[in-house]
Amino acid sequence: MSTEFEDYRTGHLVRTAEVWKRLIELGATEESKLDFDFQFSAKRKVAVEALQSELADYPLRVEREGFLRKSYVISGNSGPITWSEEQLLKWVDYLISVGADADCEFEGCGASAP
Repeated sequence: MSTEFEDYRTGHLVRTAEVWKRLIELGATEESKLDFDFQFSAKRKVAVEALQSELADYPLRVEREGFLRKSYVISGNSGPITWSEEQLLKWVDYLISVGADADCEFEGCGASAP
């Protein structure tokens, strides 16, 4: 992996840890069922299809943007799950990797406090 990708990956993992910390401050616990939303962007329909195939277990929504320069926004959610910080970071790392493999860019994730 390139240094640029590792910096991108690390940045998302740091932000996810900050999201987790804020959720805990707002009352979430490891027993709370949190539904994390996530989002990707893609420039090609074939990338969207590859991501949909890899994330078939998640409900995904695809929106096409632009007229001449088409782009796609793919969003979904985890469903209500009890998380630990470690599990959340592993899941986000998985999403980043799946996105990169499908030529989609992971944009981030978040959840509402309980």
